[in-house]
Amino acid sequence: MIERILIERIKDPKLIKMLATDPAIFPHVSDDWVKKPEEWQAPMNDSLVYLVASDGHIFFGFGAFFPQSWSCYQAHMGFLPSHYGAQAIAAFKEMLAWMWEHTPAARIVGEIAQENRRAIQFSMRAGFQKYGVNEKSKLQGGVLHDQVCLGISRP
Repeated sequence: MIERILIERIKDPKLIKMLATDPAIFPHVSDDWVKKPEEWQAPMNDSLVYLVASDGHIFFGFGAFFPQSWSCYQAHMGFLPSHYGAQAIAAFKEMLAWMWEHTPAARIVGEIAQENRRAIQFSMRAGFQKYGVNEKSKLQGGVLHDQVCLGISRP
């Protein structure tokens, strides 16, 4: 059990790539745009916010927040299986708190493939609410999948 969770903003594309392309994460966050982990690159610019979760020694998760507007950011998350459950939820909530404190975000949204029920439940346990379905919006394995739209507003 992690005694403390550290959240920090980073601008290190290699660390983001290491986490995002981990075999436990990549199949769930990728689509047919980039099929192979070695081809994936983290987009980098000053408006993007990359947060990582660690216990002070080991990085176990990341959050990527892309502004859709001045007040709304789209989130992409990934946590390693070794920290699933309460630790990942706590880290996700800490990332949200960081976003509320350090950015103008009033709303954070995300889309998750409808088949990925575990990730949908994870997001809802962190406080997100379902607000719709983006039909046939994710191409994976040559098949179009619906995505569940989830969001959370600044407390």
